[in-house]
Amino acid sequence: MTERVPWLDYLIHHIGVREIPGPQHHPLIVEWGKQAGIDWWNNDEDAWCAVAVNGALVNCGYPSTRSALARSFTRYGTKLTRPVPGAIVVFPRGSNPLYGHVGVVEQVNGDGTVTVINGNVSNEVRRSVFRIASILPGGLRWPPGAPPPVAGAPEAQAAELGERVLALGARGEDVATLQRDLNTLNYGLSVDGEFGGRTRDAVMRFEARRGLAADGVADAAMLAALQTAVTARRDRDSRREVATKAAAPIAGAGAAVTIGATVSAGVDIAKQVRSLNDGTAFGLVLVVAVIAACAGVFLWRFAIRRAEGPEGEEVL
Repeated sequence: MTERVPWLDYLIHHIGVREIPGPQHHPLIVEWGKQAGIDWWNNDEDAWCAVAVNGALVNCGYPSTRSALARSFTRYGTKLTRPVPGAIVVFPRGSNPLYGHVGVVEQVNGDGTVTVINGNVSNEVRRSVFRIASILPGGLRWPPGAPPPVAGAPEAQAAELGERVLALGARGEDVATLQRDLNTLNYGLSVDGEFGGRTRDAVMRFEARRGLAADGVADAAMLAALQTAVTARRDRDSRREVATKAAAPIAGAGAAVTIGATVSAGVDIAKQVRSLNDGTAFGLVLVVAVIAACAGVFLWRFAIRRAEGPEGEEVL
């Protein structure tokens, strides 16, 4: 690679950071958890390999997974086809499908192994060597928004929306789905599957409207709120369509009845106003008929409003 990888350099710089035996906890390990958005994190005794990687990413300006689980990184950023220096790499740990181990590739070796900088190995940040064949499926990732590596460039993913955290730089069909959902709420994005600046800004605006942290990252909380908003909008639009079709003949009939009754009343008025000439009487009837037509239109709009419910929140 022609440039250093900042999150890799960060971990290399912190090789040797180690748990403190006894009731005390290493303040940096605790701080990494807090920086990663893991609010409950307050110790160096729980498995902290994911905390170390998240801490490195956040300190270099990239989003975290907001999880202390190593396997949370299998949905992070963009998938790589092969290990390269700087790749976030996830391995299994034991037979439990929830457990794993995560680090950052420092070097790809010629014997089918990778040298990894990782935390929580013998209670410290250190170098370890793993077999490439043991990497979990989807376990080679590149941070969203980071310049791609020279080799093993990030692929566009066919993941479904919600299978991974999306942020600046992500590409794939799930990004396109995110853009379509935001457009349902009138955000006016180009559906190109590229998580660029406009998509990030739209995500931030949506998060702010919903009281979420406006960080421009489409994580589980943001996507759940988006799904709720999109479902509500589609339900409202469906009610509006049904109401329009149902209200038109009813309101039309109401208008016709109103007009007919009013015209009849106008004729009676005209007969009674014998002192007026015929033109004046006709004009009076015409005015009353116009008023009746307006009343019919009002009834039609009122029927639609009653059926469609309140407006959606995301009309921009």
